[in-house]
Amino acid sequence: MGAPPEKDGCCKTITKFLFSHIGLCLMVVLYCVAGGFIFEHLEKNNEEQICYESRSEYEPMQSKTINSTLKIFYEYGGAITNEQTRDLMVLQLESVLETFRNNTLAIGYNGRWCQLYGQPNGPTYDWSWAGAVLFSVTVVTTIGYGHIAPKTVWGRLVCIAYAVLGIPLMLLCLANIGDALADIFRFIYAKICCCGACRKKKDKDKVTPIKHSESGGQWDNDKKALTEMTGPQIAPLDTNFTRVPSKSPTDSMDMSDTRRLTSAGSRSGGKNKVQIVPLDLKKNDPVILDDDSDSDEEDEDMENRKVTVPLTITMIVIGGYIFGGAVLFGLWEGWDWLQSAYFCFITLSTIGFGDVVPGRDFDNPQVQAQLMLGSIYILFGMAILSMCFSLMQEEILAKARWIGQKLGIVEKDAED
Repeated sequence: MGAPPEKDGCCKTITKFLFSHIGLCLMVVLYCVAGGFIFEHLEKNNEEQICYESRSEYEPMQSKTINSTLKIFYEYGGAITNEQTRDLMVLQLESVLETFRNNTLAIGYNGRWCQLYGQPNGPTYDWSWAGAVLFSVTVVTTIGYGHIAPKTVWGRLVCIAYAVLGIPLMLLCLANIGDALADIFRFIYAKICCCGACRKKKDKDKVTPIKHSESGGQWDNDKKALTEMTGPQIAPLDTNFTRVPSKSPTDSMDMSDTRRLTSAGSRSGGKNKVQIVPLDLKKNDPVILDDDSDSDEEDEDMENRKVTVPLTITMIVIGGYIFGGAVLFGLWEGWDWLQSAYFCFITLSTIGFGDVVPGRDFDNPQVQAQLMLGSIYILFGMAILSMCFSLMQEEILAKARWIGQKLGIVEKDAED
């Protein structure tokens, strides 16, 4: 048995909404939020455990380095007699400290006190919920800062599955939103910036055609005969008419009883004679008026799609968005203007070096709010870049076609 019609209609409605502009954006946002909860659950406890393990390896190395340093001072008696002796002692101290530094980097110790995790004055978790959301955004957008990465087995497996599902969803959303924004921006440019100059001017107004049946020719002749008069003027007619009642209130005029009025008069001002001539019209001949309102809207939409936005306009849009992000992150992170602009460009272009990352104090509520706004900035900014790339592609193709037509390589279209 098939599904009920109500269920099928509900499923179609839900599917249509999910693949709409709003539905796709909502799906991406919920996907990133869910990823934040998943990766926080998988990696937060492991982060604390790694801290304890690295701390346990760090403390013996620290004690050994201190003992080696004191031993050097004891060997030289705490006094430096000459410059050669001082240089030798400094060389030994540098060797001990360099060994300590390399060993510390090898175990990945970051100098945090693991017992104070989660405390007001203690170290902050990299895998807090806000940090995990930022990580999810960098995964689905293929930015990949690399400032944090999953260390557990389950975390890495989930990250692979999360990226396999999230990246196509993100690309679909960017393509959908980018095309919609491109249409909106093209419409605004054609209507406001161009002030209508981009549209082709029409020489004549459109005349609504009249479609009729096979007897349309006779209808045109009778209509013409109805308006032709032999005299220069139409004399006043006698107003003594007798009303003929209709057969029923709803009956319209019977076309077989229709009469044609003709007027015959002399040029000397004689009385005009009115003659009633039967018209040869069929009752069932339809007269269809063609409404061109829909075609006008389609023509207008096609004209808007023919408009290409100059490269300078799209570059100004990209530069303006990067400049706005530079001001925003400069206020939040205390970066200078160049560093903020560098971060915005590296992020939106999905290069993602990871040398500059916002909001490292993830336990601060203000920083968490800033990270969420920063994630929205990244997602919307990639949609803006998708829009600009689409417009730039259209402009470049139009210029290449124009050059090809000038060189005779490409034939001109009939509309051109």
